[in-house]
Amino acid sequence: MNRRTLPLYFVSILLLFLACGPKVMIPPNVDLTRYDRVGVIGFDCNAKGKMDEYCTRRFLFRVRSYQKEARIIDLGSQEEIPECREIDRIDSRAIQAIGHKYNLDAIFTGNLEIIEVRPLVVYSPLFRPPFYKTMVEGMRGKAVVTVCLTLTLWETRAGTNIWRTSACREEMVDQVKLVTLREVVFDARDPHKAFWDLVNPLVKEMSEDFKIKYKRRKTDLVSVP
Repeated sequence: MNRRTLPLYFVSILLLFLACGPKVMIPPNVDLTRYDRVGVIGFDCNAKGKMDEYCTRRFLFRVRSYQKEARIIDLGSQEEIPECREIDRIDSRAIQAIGHKYNLDAIFTGNLEIIEVRPLVVYSPLFRPPFYKTMVEGMRGKAVVTVCLTLTLWETRAGTNIWRTSACREEMVDQVKLVTLREVVFDARDPHKAFWDLVNPLVKEMSEDFKIKYKRRKTDLVSVP
């Protein structure tokens, strides 16, 4: 860079700095601080293992990190809540009863559903031996798993849902045991290692509505006569 272009370089940097103003905070789409106390019921899952517990903890971690001032209370699993044991599905009445019992203004619920499990067995889809089903059942190893996560935020006074979202993901998972072709057990000793690639991207995507974001505000340049 020679002496002639040096002043132009600094002028360009100055103009760029003036054009980019300070960052402005953008409130989250769902602001939990408007509620005095928010409860989280452990997510339900149609597979055996600890994936539901892991998913609940990851969601709690992200929401708490995004909104540190919100008062979020872990209520435990559905088996630990008497109001949930007596029903097949959480409904408005159960939400109202739980909210009244624990003095909560809002409650999170979640459902983690395993849609499909494809064992990594080397056989042609056009030809399967007669013992294929027997061989697959009880197999322990890797499998391609498709899972869908649905999250709901309920308002406890009327028992209505005020926020709901869902997403699905497919990933290869280790240490999977197939009891039957429809029943799967995630028996990994290290849930973080086994479920990270499958669960964490889902939780990250679905917790974006609670994230406080910042956008740089542009400053209008005033021309000097």
